[in-house]
Amino acid sequence: MSAVHVRPLLMVSCWLLWSSTAAAATLPAGFAETRVAAGLASPTAMAIAPDGRVFVAEKSGALRVVKNNALLPTPFLNVSVSTQSERGLLGVAFDPDFQTNRFVYVYYTTATAPIHNRVSRFTASASNPDVAQAGTELPILELPTLGAGNHNGGAIHFGTDGRLYVAVGENAVPSNAQSLNTRLGKILRINANGSIPTDNPFYTQTTGVNRSIWAWGLRNPFTFAVDPTLSRIHINDVGEGTWEEVNAGSRGANYGWPQTEGPDPAGVSGVRYPINAYQHAGVNCAIVGATFYRPWVYNFPAGYDGRYFFGDLCGGFIRMLSPPNYTSAAGFATGISSLVDIQTHPDGSLYYLAQGGGELFRVESTASTVVFQDDFESDRGWILTGGANSATRGLWQRGDPEPTTVAGMTLQAGSCQGSTHCLITGLAAGASNGSNDVDDGQTSIQSPAIALPAGRPLTLSFGMYFAHNDVATSSDLFRVRVVGENGIVQTVWARAGTAKNVAGVWTTRMASLDAWAGQTIQLRVDAIDAVDGAGSLIEAGVDNVAITAH
Repeated sequence: MSAVHVRPLLMVSCWLLWSSTAAAATLPAGFAETRVAAGLASPTAMAIAPDGRVFVAEKSGALRVVKNNALLPTPFLNVSVSTQSERGLLGVAFDPDFQTNRFVYVYYTTATAPIHNRVSRFTASASNPDVAQAGTELPILELPTLGAGNHNGGAIHFGTDGRLYVAVGENAVPSNAQSLNTRLGKILRINANGSIPTDNPFYTQTTGVNRSIWAWGLRNPFTFAVDPTLSRIHINDVGEGTWEEVNAGSRGANYGWPQTEGPDPAGVSGVRYPINAYQHAGVNCAIVGATFYRPWVYNFPAGYDGRYFFGDLCGGFIRMLSPPNYTSAAGFATGISSLVDIQTHPDGSLYYLAQGGGELFRVESTASTVVFQDDFESDRGWILTGGANSATRGLWQRGDPEPTTVAGMTLQAGSCQGSTHCLITGLAAGASNGSNDVDDGQTSIQSPAIALPAGRPLTLSFGMYFAHNDVATSSDLFRVRVVGENGIVQTVWARAGTAKNVAGVWTTRMASLDAWAGQTIQLRVDAIDAVDGAGSLIEAGVDNVAITAH
């Protein structure tokens, strides 16, 4: 049976599994899973909030919240949806500034004619953030009227550029995928308010709403993921009779459907072929789940950094692609009942959503221990480094940052990576990007003493941004150093400035601390403005510092 028929039948028949508990997945040695929630009614997708809550979309239109390992009885929202075939509530995403604006976005199929897919924005209640504030729905994207009930796509994610990427299926009309006159069978790129960026690849080639097209030639991109560290995008495209695809997202790329499926036929001009594809082989049917392992705290061993996880609805497996090429797959888990989504939690665990049984699971390394962690919500004893703060202003401070912009981009971030407080250069910025940035020298801050265990691999992870305008040079610098027991200071991670505008976007970075195993150390973070009086603007931030022993 071809995948064009398999997915609708599975979506309809999975109710037979709801009353049963899915069997435990088979995982690699050193990993264990915990069932976090059950009783989800035909879950389709999930997203994890910066505060760790898991929002799960149910096909029937409810967006459920899992908080403190419990499924809350009241949904965050309910939308009226068509549930025919693969229609329903299909995607959810959080605004990059969710901590301040409380915006949540969903992709769903409307219940009333003309039946079509829509992306709407909701605002979480200020008094109870586990539910949406009444009357806040704001539709930002209305897609074409649907014919068939299948091939809706549905995944939505913000890129590191702050734009919202939307995956749209071709609605079982293969020719739609190769036409720039429709948004069906595409990846779209829009602004958070629904407007269309003028730097989209087909902006001058198309008109009206079709200017939102970012990539084309897709059949049913049900899931995709954005690497928050390197900005890479992987698009999972559900195949028809033979192949399932993982594609490297690229501006203006044509992924070939219906001329190609997987690697076949080879050599079609203009087609960007998948970086990885696997066959149905009588068992598999639809690629699902997409996440890069880039948590804030590294629970998994360091070798998992940047790996891309995906799975199959019928095959019940989770596989991995490893950087830098992401071409060869390795197994991670098997035996999952109707897998539909996979996400990386900020705490370093991996979550997967099983439609069979309506269950949510958390996978953790059993061999890892967090030996130091600071989210800067309280004062843990970081102090300005003695004799190392020559900057005239913009010194490191702990607190809630004030946003600034330059050339239309964020310079100082307006919120921390996952909480209210973080380390920021020149915390009080007002509205002026030059009022309290790092100027004419270095600012340096140092952690309290940290005792590291001996005989175990050690991973340092930290959230950071290093933003500057186009006057910056390679002498402008952000760096993280370690002060060993012998007093020697060594750099473990650094980023230099470049002569271009670089936005203040939070990412997580990591470094090995194996060389200091068994020592008591201090971490030192520096931001340097080396261009005196030349109009340079330098801002930096640090959050969610953690050291994990594996």
